Amino acid sequence: MICIRPALSDRKGYAIFIGTPKGKNEFYDLYHSAPEKKGWARFLYKASETGILDDEELELAKQDMAETEFEQEYECSWSAALRGAYYAKEIETAYEEDRVGKVPYDPAKQVVTSWDLGVSDATSIWFCQFIGKAVHVIDYYENSNEGLPHYIEVLNRKGYHYGAHIAPHDIVVREFSTGKSRRDLAFDLGIDFQVAPKLKVMDGIDTTRTYLNKCWFDLESTKKGLEALLQYRSSYDDKKKIWSQRPVHDWTSHASDAFRYLCVTDVVFTGNDSVWGKELPKTDLSWIV
Repeated sequence: MICIRPALSDRKGYAIFIGTPKGKNEFYDLYHSAPEKKGWARFLYKASETGILDDEELELAKQDMAETEFEQEYECSWSAALRGAYYAKEIETAYEEDRVGKVPYDPAKQVVTSWDLGVSDATSIWFCQFIGKAVHVIDYYENSNEGLPHYIEVLNRKGYHYGAHIAPHDIVVREFSTGKSRRDLAFDLGIDFQVAPKLKVMDGIDTTRTYLNKCWFDLESTKKGLEALLQYRSSYDDKKKIWSQRPVHDWTSHASDAFRYLCVTDVVFTGNDSVWGKELPKTDLSWIV
């Protein structure tokens, strides 16, 4: 763009960017930022919708190509190149349904936060509001090598009207040095965490896949977290030719874990009919030694 813009300005011209999606690259950023730019437009032409190719040709192409290759080359899928990504289809659908864009904070509604607490690793926080049956994901924050006081200051600085705060089940484990849990420390600092139910990771991922279908994301405020959700994935065992039952642990893990805690807590405690703002049932902590 640094080279193209001056050239266009010389003649007051315009540019057309044409390409095939190949994952998250500069072309992807251009396409998804277009609605926010004055004078820009974007168009996506799927082979199944344009009518240029007949059904017979499309079926033959499907027979000769892997599903992900067909989705990328013929159906303009941005996520097809992300092998093993858990939430790629759901997030791509959110983009297609215009559920990723500008999602403003509603001062009349409480904000629910969901955390993945790290020490040397990153701490991730999602900020959500429940508007009818929709979940408005209005903000995301991540940092590392900071204590709880820092994150509580971040919450105060944002100035939202807060309801529940959700944290993973290990927040209640007591430290030998102090005899207190991080939940106790947070309570002393003014936050009473609701403990997310302890579920198997894959069960939580399945719940999150369904839950994403009712989520709306503010693109500007949640971009880093949304990118983490999109690239959160399983690893592939080339020798056994199978996908692992454990997610890859990398930079995507903390944001994805924090979002999963939100989903499973809402579904398990409220039956998918959110009642945030009321007192939630206490988690069974009897498993803790």
